Amino acid sequence: MSILKVKSLKVENQNYPMGMDCTKPRFSWELASDGKNIVQTAYNLIVINEEGKRIADTGKIDSDESIEVTIADLKLEPMTGYMVQVTVWDNEGNQAVTEGGFETGRFETAWKASWAEPVQIPTKASNLGGNLTMESVLENSNSKKERDFSEFQPAQYIRIPLKAKKGLKKARAYVTAHGVYRLEVNGVRPDDREFAPENTSYAGILQYQTYNITSLLKGEENIAGIILGDGWWTGRVGMTGDSCQYGETIGLLFEAILTYEDGTSEVVTGEAGKSSTGPIVFSDIFVGEKYDARKEMQNWSCPEFDDSKWKPLHKVEYPMNNLVGQYGEPVRPIRIFEPKEIIETPIGETVLDVGQVLAGQLEFTIDAPEGIQIKLEHSEVLDDKGNYYNNIIGVNKEQTEIYITKEGKQTYRPVFSYHGFRYIRISGWPGAISVKDFKVYALSSEMRDISEFTTSNLKINQLQSNIWWSQVSNTLSIPTDCPQRERAGWTGDIMAFSPTLCFNRGANTFLSRWMANVRTEQLENGAIPMIVPYLEAYKAMAKNFIGSDTSCGWGDAVIQVPVAVYKAYGDKRILEENYTAMTRWMNYIADRVQNNHPEGYEEWDDERKARSHYLWNTDFHFGDWLVPSMVLGNPDGMAMMKTAYATMAFVAPAYYAFSAKSMVEVAEALGKTKDAENYRDLYNKIREAFIKEYVHDDGTMDADLQGIYVIALKNGLVSDEVRPKMAAHLCKMIEKNRGCLDTGFLSVLFILDVLCENGYRNEAYKLIFQNQCPSWLYEVEHGATTIWESWGAIEEDGTVSTYSYNHYAFGCVGEWMYREMGGLKAAEPGYKKICVAPALDCGLLFARVSEHTPYGIASVDWKLENGKAEVKVEIPVNTTAEVILPGMDKIDIGSGFYVFEVKL
Repeated sequence: MSILKVKSLKVENQNYPMGMDCTKPRFSWELASDGKNIVQTAYNLIVINEEGKRIADTGKIDSDESIEVTIADLKLEPMTGYMVQVTVWDNEGNQAVTEGGFETGRFETAWKASWAEPVQIPTKASNLGGNLTMESVLENSNSKKERDFSEFQPAQYIRIPLKAKKGLKKARAYVTAHGVYRLEVNGVRPDDREFAPENTSYAGILQYQTYNITSLLKGEENIAGIILGDGWWTGRVGMTGDSCQYGETIGLLFEAILTYEDGTSEVVTGEAGKSSTGPIVFSDIFVGEKYDARKEMQNWSCPEFDDSKWKPLHKVEYPMNNLVGQYGEPVRPIRIFEPKEIIETPIGETVLDVGQVLAGQLEFTIDAPEGIQIKLEHSEVLDDKGNYYNNIIGVNKEQTEIYITKEGKQTYRPVFSYHGFRYIRISGWPGAISVKDFKVYALSSEMRDISEFTTSNLKINQLQSNIWWSQVSNTLSIPTDCPQRERAGWTGDIMAFSPTLCFNRGANTFLSRWMANVRTEQLENGAIPMIVPYLEAYKAMAKNFIGSDTSCGWGDAVIQVPVAVYKAYGDKRILEENYTAMTRWMNYIADRVQNNHPEGYEEWDDERKARSHYLWNTDFHFGDWLVPSMVLGNPDGMAMMKTAYATMAFVAPAYYAFSAKSMVEVAEALGKTKDAENYRDLYNKIREAFIKEYVHDDGTMDADLQGIYVIALKNGLVSDEVRPKMAAHLCKMIEKNRGCLDTGFLSVLFILDVLCENGYRNEAYKLIFQNQCPSWLYEVEHGATTIWESWGAIEEDGTVSTYSYNHYAFGCVGEWMYREMGGLKAAEPGYKKICVAPALDCGLLFARVSEHTPYGIASVDWKLENGKAEVKVEIPVNTTAEVILPGMDKIDIGSGFYVFEVKL
């Protein structure tokens, strides 16, 4: 008999989530067994409230479902803790039990607290992009004079008294802010989250956080201390660096509920608080922080502190209908490590090399006299001579900390600012300096690492590391383009990268949360903004520069991101939640193609006019953004825009087909048969129109660019007769380009699959191992530790550009590497069925890929030796797999460990 274990009981894909505003939570668990071909045959779920009352019991249900399980008619109370127990049975008669839990949020419970604001000088709003030019947006901060930052406002320190009686049973604090905040109770932080309430589309969604402060309350007299900063609310954010995207003043919403053993409860609200300024002279989430340690207030968040000179908060009125409990994991330090080395540059400056481009903060400890000013400036690269180089251009992009010492030993890490960096120029450091004086905090939204990919090729392994670091750097609260210049939720980047992101980390709650913002920002006409959250400055920029809020590929994130989550994790709810938004986006495109026509339309014949109604051949689009041949050696905004104008006319109708084809899959998954038929018919009409309008009989198109052919081939926009000609033409183009790719944002995610699917696997392998520019390994060989925005950000001669060195979009190749080279892919959503088909001829000597699927770990570990291949396979309980190896018939297997040998 085998032994069965059940583990990892999760609620909404989280371990004991707290403050969750979800009335119909999903339950998931994993099974483990030492047997083979083990499947779950039944389960029983029981939910017990914090009073010990059983509120739900499914009984024994005959089913193999172990993810995304819901309980019919489950009725949950707000602000209540629940214990969950699951019992499972397998096909060998074994039984196993495990427990988990969760705590609900406020649901629709009205707040007794009101918004309260400290006495403050309002932040002056800048022009919100209204009068910007491309030159002003891309102004190089290197040319600026020294700033005094006099227009910046200090952080606010708030004390709220919490009186607790004897017999305290439970204490919760529900907190959010206009700005960012940090909570302490009696001098102790209840957790290590950063930048709460995080970055959301505040007008529609403002998250509140729930804290368990029971153990932090000591006796009758207690203090809740809150530090309040600008954050995304009044801070200088986005490409333009504009302030006051949402408001000019910062404020707090605080409500603590103290529950006693006798059943009574008390509510304490933030209006009872008092405020003052302190050592944080200013703290801007982009620009940096100035901290004067001489102004520190010892024990300021403890009862014994004298706050008699502090000023009362004043009550203010704001809407409360945008408040929702935080869904998913907070931003936290995910790695803490010592820097690599201290460099004295050729011009005599002191620069700290942390050894890795990342998003985060630097902490230092120093023993110093009072009044020393230390300056820390952050950047991602050194110049070609090894000197400090500020590669981050634009307004309000200083990425600088200024620290003024107090007397004695002291430790400092920024509170409300973070940066994208590898190198820190240090000025004003007194005495000797050592790497041991510093710690590096890499910050990201907390997610579980669920993958492994390692090979015999060290450069491919470095590429995988680069992908991971760019991913974690750009998943801080929202999916961003880069962690320094913009930190904006550009929808095209995550559209391309989401399958790779979902393989590497457990990103389902993170992306589900962001998709709620996408729905909130969707325009009345159904358009999806190119950036979410859609800051006012970006709205003005879009109007001034391109005259459009959206673009093909970028707006398609409303479909492609949920599809990626569904395929990776079996998460059908994300399709359900976003289906209306998807259809509104498709209807928006349909309106554009039906009712808007390109120049010269009136002179076309009736046949061409008819097919034009299925081609998105109007409006601005970013197209195949950043085509290498157009931007290499031209690091300016106009070169980037050239790629848009050269490709948009072909890419937009092709991506319309891509979305229509994807909607067939989504509708079928949701059981919407009629919708699926309609979208299939739409796809076929787009395909027919595209072929007649754009594709020549010899397989070429007028836009003779690699990416255009890649997108057409991947989406079936070529006849079966012409397809071989087009694929052959694409390969000739690659060969003429020194064996290098020439694909942009919207085609690079398809190029290797297109080559493999059309009989050119060797050409795909050559591209992945290519080390000339542009290529993934060119970056690796030029010292990259993350994915670059531009393939040639460092040129062959060593010239260093002002591009970002931490953009994940081109890292979308990761998903192909895991699936094709490693040989592990989901044959059904969530890996309920797995396909094992490693590319033993790809040029590697060995590769190992593993994925912690929703059912458990699946892995493929293969190596070549003595003319044969050994392939080790692990399949998790409650799943099946098909194994496809050269020279062998397809093999169907169940759970367990297997070893296969293949003669080569």
